[in-house]
Amino acid sequence: MYELAKVTLNNEQGLILAHNRTMKLGELAGLSLVAQSTFATAVSQVSQDALQYGGDASLILGITRQNGAQHCIVAKIVDRRNQITRQQSSRIDSATRLVDTFKISESAKGSEVQLCVWVDVSPCITEAKFKAWKTRFSLESAESPTDEIKRKNSQLQELAERLRTSERQYQALTDSLPLMIFTATTEGKILYTNEWFRKYTGVSVAELNKTKWATVIHEDDAAAWWEKWAETAATENTFRTEIRIRNAETGVYVWHLVTVNALRDEKKEILYWNGFLVDIEAQKTVEQTLQDNRELTETKQKLEQYQHELKLNIGELNRSNQELAEFAYVASHDLQEPLRKIQSFGTLLVEQFASELSPTAQDMIQRMHLAAERMHVLIKDILAYSRLNTHHQPFRLVDLNVVVKEVVDDLEIPIREKNALIAVESLPSIYGNPLQLRQLFQNLLSNALKFMSSERPPQVRIFAQNVTIFDIPVPMRQRDASYLGISVEDNGIGFDERYHNRIFQLFQRLHGKDQYSGTGIGLTICKKVAEMHGGTIAAKSQPGHGATFTVYLPQRAVV
Repeated sequence: MYELAKVTLNNEQGLILAHNRTMKLGELAGLSLVAQSTFATAVSQVSQDALQYGGDASLILGITRQNGAQHCIVAKIVDRRNQITRQQSSRIDSATRLVDTFKISESAKGSEVQLCVWVDVSPCITEAKFKAWKTRFSLESAESPTDEIKRKNSQLQELAERLRTSERQYQALTDSLPLMIFTATTEGKILYTNEWFRKYTGVSVAELNKTKWATVIHEDDAAAWWEKWAETAATENTFRTEIRIRNAETGVYVWHLVTVNALRDEKKEILYWNGFLVDIEAQKTVEQTLQDNRELTETKQKLEQYQHELKLNIGELNRSNQELAEFAYVASHDLQEPLRKIQSFGTLLVEQFASELSPTAQDMIQRMHLAAERMHVLIKDILAYSRLNTHHQPFRLVDLNVVVKEVVDDLEIPIREKNALIAVESLPSIYGNPLQLRQLFQNLLSNALKFMSSERPPQVRIFAQNVTIFDIPVPMRQRDASYLGISVEDNGIGFDERYHNRIFQLFQRLHGKDQYSGTGIGLTICKKVAEMHGGTIAAKSQPGHGATFTVYLPQRAVV
């Protein structure tokens, strides 16, 4: 060991000088201020025992040069008696934990306690340096206790000022950043927030701790935030999570990414946490937009698939309907020839062989003739209905006044026989199929005459008015904003509106064949014609108070 200084431990002044010389040696050897104080404290602990229990004790300070990357600064407390080593002292125990090596020995010359702290080898620590240090120690005079206290107070004030300057610099730096920065304990208690944090949230540190962030974190995120903190704050170095923070100016909750880092001491224990929050609202919006776009793309693909399937189904349905209509047309047409023969042979039997037939036979032939006539009307109606699907003609301009006049002229005989009054108001011209429109009005006017009341002569009024989609009482396949409503209103027997949908179905009748003739196809044809012109048909009625049938056509068809 290269001896640098020696201090006699015979009074309190010697203890102070031993502490000062030990601090200076640590400083010269390059120890940190904390390490200097730790080494000096250990030496002072043993020196106090030497002063209390020993006799003629002294402190020797020196340095040993080792092979390798470290030197060792050494403090030896020597006593000519062995009292120091035979005491059960808490100071000795404490000193043992403060240095790298601690060694006690006894000999005939007395006892020796050696404390050692390792220092890194530096090119600056040379033999010449050792000599310079020894000269410096020999020239220094011992400080008085008062001077020691003044010097330490001065050092403490200097350290305090450095700390305050560091804090001011840290606050200035954090306040200049467009981030919310905070410091918190492991339990989540806030110690510091920067200016941006206070300005953005509008709350102080005290209020944050009091409410546990309840006034700034979205209620749906609070539980997850504290659960995340509790899980990781005690053990992890860093954790991140996403929460929504309330903007005090707008009152809007904005998504932020929170990153929290642990600050640990020399023993790797967490002192506190530093955290910062970054606004990621734009990123969240982009992510949501991308997600929506992906969902929209998937929905579009599914819709296109459904449309393709629907197109195939519609094509198949149209083909099936076309084949069915053609079959009905052909079948009905082919049925007419044998039916005409039945009617002809029945007529011949009655006219040529009436005298040879019994009354019963004549009645049976008459019934056969009537049944054949009803069959003829049914086939005629089926043919008319099938033609709606098989005979498509381009629409052209049709004057409804002319169409209705022609229908009234065709029904002149039943109108005169039933003493009916037909009132036709001015009707517009529309684009449509004239034959189909004539068939529609033919059926509606024929029904008005057929279902007349026995208590009064028929009165029929035909008129038109403009309506909106909201005035139409039945569902529409196509929806326009405005429509033309053409009504056929009568004072006949009417019907119960419970059967509204039924009367427009194929072969559906509300009355028996013996009461009113017909096949139950007429109103079905009317509905089909209205739909083929982009509209629909509906009826209003009460039993005994007549009925009003209204055909709704889109205004775009009106001239």
